[in-house]
Amino acid sequence: MSFREQMDRLVRSFELNPWQLFLVGWRLILSEIRWNFTRMFRQWEIRQMKKRLDQEKLKLAEAVVSGTSGRQEALNLKDSDLDLVLGQVSFLEEEISHLENELQARRRAFLENRMSRYLGRQD
Repeated sequence: MSFREQMDRLVRSFELNPWQLFLVGWRLILSEIRWNFTRMFRQWEIRQMKKRLDQEKLKLAEAVVSGTSGRQEALNLKDSDLDLVLGQVSFLEEEISHLENELQARRRAFLENRMSRYLGRQD
């Protein structure tokens, strides 16, 4: 079924009077505003974590440089400071990835919920 046929079918099955159309339009606008606030705050949180990740990477670089400065031997990976910084970097990268994936999943769920509410179906 083509897109045009799907739209024609939906229009026939959801005939709205002007007042209902006005209300659905405003509900749609308000739900998008709500989603944008949610998205804005989640993206702010992700940006803050990325800034913290950059700081931890700088600490890692400083630990590597200070651990090898003036010596020709290999870096001691069992150093507690280096281990702590590596753990923080790993944790922050995983958390950022998790938050970005969660934001995408929430958007999909939000759209599916809206489609089922206003169109009476889920795709």
